[in-house]
Amino acid sequence: MKASIFVLALALTAGTAMANGVVSASYRPMSDGMLPQTRANNAPVFSAIPGPYAGFAAATGGLGFDDYNSTFAGATMPLQVLNFVGGVTTVGGTLTFNFYDTTQALANTVAFNLPTAGNFIWTLNFESLPGAKDSTFIVPSDGYMEIIAGANTTGQWFLSTSLPTIGTESRAAGEGSLTTHSHRFELVVPAPGAMALLGLGGLVAARRRR
Repeated sequence: MKASIFVLALALTAGTAMANGVVSASYRPMSDGMLPQTRANNAPVFSAIPGPYAGFAAATGGLGFDDYNSTFAGATMPLQVLNFVGGVTTVGGTLTFNFYDTTQALANTVAFNLPTAGNFIWTLNFESLPGAKDSTFIVPSDGYMEIIAGANTTGQWFLSTSLPTIGTESRAAGEGSLTTHSHRFELVVPAPGAMALLGLGGLVAARRRR
């Protein structure tokens, strides 16, 4: 039952228009392991990046899915930065990132052409500028993430036996690819203080409109 929603998503994402998406991307070698400390105005709420890394052969279509339980307090959150371990085999290869809520309903999706071939620790930024905290890409605070390689793309999304360092996940059958492994990714949102400032900014703007 759980796996069937990800097959359905292939048809859904093909006709989904997106008003927002990845603004910039950067990458670093997989051998570097842990990511550098996140900027003070952003904070990881789910993190499963460390190796040792293992992966299936590069493929087209579904590269995998995995559940996540973040430390974010609300039901949804503005995703500022997405980190994942993997890549594509050709420059410009397209990967689609699907986010589902805990009921397995598709919540948001974004497709992006990776500018470099090869496997790395990728950082996809949804902010207009690093640190701008202006992402409008909203995802569930608990749910699933899936990566799909485009029709003319082959790619990989790496796994590890390491547990998340922030947040939790399930290793039960149907929650990911293997019961002993989980896919490597990290979700980053504004830090609590930055979230408060965002709320204050909205309040000030509302008062000005009056």
